Amino acid sequence: MEKFITKLNALFFTLAISAGQLSAQMCLTPGSTIYGLGSNGNIVPISVSNASVGSTINSTSWTGSGGASANALGYNTVNGKFYYFQNNSSGGQQFMSYNPTTNTYTALANSPITNTVNRGCVSFNGTGYYCLDQSSNLCYYNITANTWTLITKNFTDQYSNNVTSTFTSQGSGDMAIDGLGNLWIVSSSSNTWGLYKISAPLPTTAQASMVIKQLLAPTTATPSGTNFAGIAFNPTGEIYMSTNNDLYLLSTTNSLSHIGAFSTSGVGSDITSCNFPFSILPVSWSSFSATLQNNKSVSVSWEVSQQINDKGYYVERSVDGTNWTDLEFVPSSSNGKSTDIYSFIDNNPNNGKNYYRIKEVDQDGDANYSDIKAVTINSDGKISVWPNPAKDVISIQNNNSTYSSARIYNQSGSLISENKIHDGVNSINISSLSFGAYIISLKNANGESYNQKFIKE
Repeated sequence: MEKFITKLNALFFTLAISAGQLSAQMCLTPGSTIYGLGSNGNIVPISVSNASVGSTINSTSWTGSGGASANALGYNTVNGKFYYFQNNSSGGQQFMSYNPTTNTYTALANSPITNTVNRGCVSFNGTGYYCLDQSSNLCYYNITANTWTLITKNFTDQYSNNVTSTFTSQGSGDMAIDGLGNLWIVSSSSNTWGLYKISAPLPTTAQASMVIKQLLAPTTATPSGTNFAGIAFNPTGEIYMSTNNDLYLLSTTNSLSHIGAFSTSGVGSDITSCNFPFSILPVSWSSFSATLQNNKSVSVSWEVSQQINDKGYYVERSVDGTNWTDLEFVPSSSNGKSTDIYSFIDNNPNNGKNYYRIKEVDQDGDANYSDIKAVTINSDGKISVWPNPAKDVISIQNNNSTYSSARIYNQSGSLISENKIHDGVNSINISSLSFGAYIISLKNANGESYNQKFIKE
């Protein structure tokens, strides 16, 4: 699935470039560069590795009406233009586009709102622009038709909280649209911030009200008592977040890391990127194991450190690694802010090889899978070897003292190690082995042998 998403993202980006309208200087390195907007209207490239700021893209300044407080930046990967507002502190604003190829500005149709607009973005297919003003008015701009629609200003979340008042009191923040068309909104004051999501398809006509999902409560503390002013996606679905002078990353461990202070101050009043990932802040699998117990049951456990919008987990089993059966559903126990450990006991594994994986499902029905672990149940009950793949230790269940030694061979047939084993559970340290495939061979006094291939992670 991850490879498919990567290829699909690459295809979309290639199609956008082939339209022939992208600036030769834009989106050449979408994984390492985002774009910032200073309140003076300067658009600059920003390195996401250290927050270093490059040369200003718009070499001439906007000279039309609308004041000098620029915000709500979005980049259109289809036509190669930036869209944003020039807000006037005394009221009113001018919505506009900037073409970096021709270095020209265009004053666009007047929006149906007059309040300051701090949050805005372009849709992944380049057809529309959404924005949210400081009075919580959500508006849609049709790029082709050059027309506006006031969608609504009435929002509640899944807990029936009044989100309109939150958007108004936390007047700063930003928004971005992912590759599936979902709208992600950050609201922020100087002390607190929150994260919300409007699921696709996004409305383009007026709505009496909307129910949106709260993903992080708006009581989340901001770093250093400074409000967030911009957000932008990276290719893997993590979120860059900016204050006026600093760049942060909201990672899949649900933690904010400080990338650095901008080398040019003030360019973080808004940010945007060329990335439209299909999975935002996906669950992070810290660990996953499937362990045989007394050759009778399998203990499955997993640890996750990111559970935004998470519903729960299906434990799945397969006998061939292709066709899967749900064994159990385990509801999420997290509020999205902590690392959690889950477990399940399979008391009825099949004889032979059993494959296990975990399927995480979020509130929207989207799925995310762990890697796969295999456990072998020996039908004669004499010997079992697990886990497979293994990282540090191979465990051997030796029933009735059936076998007395265990040898490990590499793929060339060379003997790597030999270990004496006893009745019960034995552990062999394999941490020094290189990554690859090996054979563990067990022999008894009568010359009988048991061989099993395993993978060293």
